[in-house]
Amino acid sequence: MASSDAHLNFPLLKLVSDARLTYGLRHQDFGRYRSHCVAKVHYLRKSVGLAQTAGKSRKYQRKDVVADKVASDKHLQIVLFNAERCWAYSQQLKESLDDPATPPTTRHLLIKRLGKAVSLSKDLVALAQSPELSSPLSASHAAQIHAYHLVMDGSLAFERGKHDVGLKSLSIAFEVLGKLASTAASATDEALANEMMDEVEPMLRFCAYKLGKDTAAGVAPIAKGVAEQEMATAVPEWDELSQRLAEEGKQGEKESVEITWRGETIPVRNAELVAAAVKVRDALATLKQDQATARKAEVAQGKQKEGKKEILGTKRMGTYDKALLVLGEAEAIASQLVEDNKIARSKGNTARFEASSRPLTLFHTYVQYHLLSIRIKRDLLVVSSASSKLAAREAKIRHVEQTYVARTETRNPAVADGKIRRLRAKAYPGLVKVFDTILLSLEAMRDKEVVEQDDELASTVEARIAFVRAQRCMYLSRGYALASSFPSSLSLNARAKLYARQSRSTVQSLSSAFDTPDDGGERDHDFIADQLPLDDASFDALDRELEADYDRISKEWFEATGGKVGENADEEDDVAAGVRDLSLADGKKEKKKAKVPFYDVAFNYVTAFDLDAMAIKAGLVAAPADAPATTAPAHAQVTEEAKAAVGTKEEEEPQPAKRGWGFGLFGRR
Repeated sequence: MASSDAHLNFPLLKLVSDARLTYGLRHQDFGRYRSHCVAKVHYLRKSVGLAQTAGKSRKYQRKDVVADKVASDKHLQIVLFNAERCWAYSQQLKESLDDPATPPTTRHLLIKRLGKAVSLSKDLVALAQSPELSSPLSASHAAQIHAYHLVMDGSLAFERGKHDVGLKSLSIAFEVLGKLASTAASATDEALANEMMDEVEPMLRFCAYKLGKDTAAGVAPIAKGVAEQEMATAVPEWDELSQRLAEEGKQGEKESVEITWRGETIPVRNAELVAAAVKVRDALATLKQDQATARKAEVAQGKQKEGKKEILGTKRMGTYDKALLVLGEAEAIASQLVEDNKIARSKGNTARFEASSRPLTLFHTYVQYHLLSIRIKRDLLVVSSASSKLAAREAKIRHVEQTYVARTETRNPAVADGKIRRLRAKAYPGLVKVFDTILLSLEAMRDKEVVEQDDELASTVEARIAFVRAQRCMYLSRGYALASSFPSSLSLNARAKLYARQSRSTVQSLSSAFDTPDDGGERDHDFIADQLPLDDASFDALDRELEADYDRISKEWFEATGGKVGENADEEDDVAAGVRDLSLADGKKEKKKAKVPFYDVAFNYVTAFDLDAMAIKAGLVAAPADAPATTAPAHAQVTEEAKAAVGTKEEEEPQPAKRGWGFGLFGRR
């Protein structure tokens, strides 16, 4: 027997929820859950000494659980899982009613098994109200027992078609569960009460509809009105129990898991999501604090020097890795719950799973979006850190080389350029791979339904994709230039400029279409804005880098193809020299250096072809009218001169002697 000072820990809602989700009801497998309840009851009876004696000669002896023999919560669990066994069997029979081969007596057996579950739950209430157990049980556990019995009683009335009785029992259960949720000592207890309320609400709504009540405003007002009249009868001493619940709620430290994202509140009504939601909230709070610290440091330092990047240290890297781990686990849990909910809807299509579908999907999307955002932020910090380290090493190499050359004046300064080129050749491929990962994350973010439905967010993501593509093409262009593939390098540079213009245009259209504040609640959730600000300064800096790369790569290509740049270049311009050659009347050309194909493409195209003659031949331009008259005499003169020259040549050449016939043997002179 339990003493009055002993405390019985009997969280009924948690026990039922864990057992149902673990042993089959996640996929609506009532047969498996029924088998588990049978094994559970047998184990509990054996552990407390209420099992039957083994042997065929032994007679069956009824061994009920009585209040004066209850020594632990296992005695109460025997009654609870006996009721769950009967309830699971009734639901298994209910599923078989859709089969045409089911016997007609199945429904009668269903009602009988459900009635047995109600009887056992009533016994559990009697045990909780007994003088021996009323003190050891807390107010929360006692209220959970009452709510469980009322739900079972309402389910039986619902199956029998007695909607007035069902409305009364389910309304009282709804109010008791609501009180449990509002006074819960922890977020998990609140979620468990909300889960049971979601199970009660569809049956309560149907009973109210059958009785002609207006359900447009929801079932809460109806349940409250019915409970005020019938609460004293169904739950004796409810006022005292309600006061005890309020006192216990004040003593507990309840953690709030309310999530507000983009102006919408995401309810966490699933007990399995509570722990994950709390971890996600703490991880995001840590990252927000890190972001605020970085902003304060930037403001304290003033404007950063050009080329200085934010360095990702080991401690900061660990912060982002922990956040990614927490979000990854939460995403896996939410994904599994969404999939299980889809399977349950496909099997039963109950209103409970329909109601819980949107909150689960919304929470899953929320976690996925922030997981991608933090992954992108971490990759951008990696790029910034790598770029900063690369610039520092290049500066060190140049400084050492300049110092050595100034001291000895014997070493070629181009050695430093070779070291820097080898250093860049190692760094650029890794940076391009990181940009590929960033693009994959941004494209996955763009394909989310919540992003597609929000025009502002979709435009922002598109602008970021174009900006990152521009940066990726810029580093690819530099890599091709290091490999002396200058045409590909310049082509990638042009493509990067195109992406930069596209991103700038998208941001300008976004700014004109939406009045978005610079700082606010939405920006707190945007972890990418610090690394991809998409402002005029960022676009101008990118344009300057691309233009500088274009000039540098063009000069390198010019030098690689035989030209000279800078102090060694010829004083005379190539185009001026070509124009001078065209102006020579006597056709003599001065000796000049070979043209470089890169700079002479347009000039050679103009001078190599007679564009006027080509246009006349193509029919684009009409031929001049006096062209035949002027050209015919010249042609005739040329012909006469040619004939005279041929005649003179014939006269000068000696005529060969005539030879006889017969191989010249006869008639020879």
